[in-house]
Amino acid sequence: MARAKAKKPAKKKVVAKKKVVAKKKVVAKKKPAAKKKVVKKSAAGAAKKKAAAAKKKAAAAKKKVAAAKKKAAAAAKRKVLAAKKKAAAAKKKAAAAKAAEARNKVKAQIAAVSSALKAAKAELAVVVKREQAIVKMAAAKEQAVAKFLEKWTKQQMAKIAKSMKPKKRRKKRPAKAAA
Repeated sequence: MARAKAKKPAKKKVVAKKKVVAKKKVVAKKKPAAKKKVVKKSAAGAAKKKAAAAKKKAAAAKKKVAAAKKKAAAAAKRKVLAAKKKAAAAKKKAAAAKAAEARNKVKAQIAAVSSALKAAKAELAVVVKREQAIVKMAAAKEQAVAKFLEKWTKQQMAKIAKSMKPKKRRKKRPAKAAA
């Protein structure tokens, strides 16, 4: 360092511009030298730095492993949820199919009952018509019987009345002479 100071005044006398350039060079030379000294002096520090770097690396590796485990766990969880979702969808589908089958069964039963009801209604209509015809016939029969009875009774009464009248005796006519 002492040498560098001796050189400075000499350069100062020659040219002022070069002095500034020289200062920069000297400063540049001093810094690497200082760094070298620090590196040489801190060999133990370098070991410490290495250890710290190794620790950091280990911590980063641990973090990576933990993150990978976390990721794997999340993936497994998603897989389980997807499986559960699939199972629930399958259950829902099966239940829907069962419900549709039950609905179809009920529809078939309703159709059967409806057709039976239609047949019964048709039969009832026929029976009602027959009953009305029988009632009508019975009324007509009663009328006819009453009419016939009245007529018959009249005839019988007339016969009785006729038989009660004294018979008129005719006089015998003389037979015509046989010619």
